[in-house]
Amino acid sequence: MKIKALTLLCVLVLAGPMGHRISWSAEPKPVTIATIAAGQSGYIAALIESKGIAAKHGIKINNQMMGFTEGANALKLGRTQFSTMQPSTAVNLWKSGTQVQMFVPQIWSGNAFLVRKNSAYKSLGDLKGKKIGNFSRVTGAFFFSAVIAKQKGLDIEKDFQSIPAETAALIALLERGEVETVNMFEPHTTKLVLTGRYRVLIDFDDELNAIFGSPPLKTGIATLKETAAKHPDLVKAVRGAYEDAVKLIKSGQDQDFFKANAKEFFNLATPEEIATGMKQSQANFADQWGPSFFAAQNKILEQGIALGLLPKIGDLNNLWLK
Repeated sequence: MKIKALTLLCVLVLAGPMGHRISWSAEPKPVTIATIAAGQSGYIAALIESKGIAAKHGIKINNQMMGFTEGANALKLGRTQFSTMQPSTAVNLWKSGTQVQMFVPQIWSGNAFLVRKNSAYKSLGDLKGKKIGNFSRVTGAFFFSAVIAKQKGLDIEKDFQSIPAETAALIALLERGEVETVNMFEPHTTKLVLTGRYRVLIDFDDELNAIFGSPPLKTGIATLKETAAKHPDLVKAVRGAYEDAVKLIKSGQDQDFFKANAKEFFNLATPEEIATGMKQSQANFADQWGPSFFAAQNKILEQGIALGLLPKIGDLNNLWLK
């Protein structure tokens, strides 16, 4: 009788309340995220995986490496649950009927207007009528430059001889002296400044932070509104993983990982490049979220709408999952 009683007790303990079995080691839930392979988006994705950060939040992330446009389409078609996304892309998706929500920040713009170090230019206004190298009109980098110009009473398309190009071509234009400035982003800005031949004329993050109270968000993680409603636990877990990774970066505790991967993700090689690049990386990762952040980003997006660079969608607060 004692043996039977003991056996029954063990069964009840293992089963737990109301006869449900207790799971002693639950398997991490798999999630898919479309993200960029290189640069800061690729770096933070690799950091989360390498440091086991996702597992601490009960998930296993399957990173699907693709560009911004491909990531947005993958999310829209249900081929991935989450995607690295620019706020401007989220606005366009809402306009097309796809309701997406951004739920954790990732990276500030990191863009700047660069000029030759010995040039006399002190402001954007000094470049009026000059040739400038910029990204194409559909990019977030162009959008931010247009907002800055508008705040200074200028029109980025009418007041300058704008030459649109991709990253490598823009750098070549600047080096050959065919333009007076280029719109550039990290880590290229750091590498160019470290040559001693160039300087930053306008730092986009500093400029827009002074105007709107926040730097402009380049990317965050987004999901479909329907997914957020059905799987709040997964949204919470992904948010927690990215927040932990950003805290690690901001505190400098990723130093060894950054040094080991600086060449792969940022093409930084010399000790000076790596040290400067890591300092800039700490500054570029975004760690703001909440009412003041939403208000500032909405104001920046409203400028883009007024300039005709983004469509009007109604309440911009729908973009943010609080």
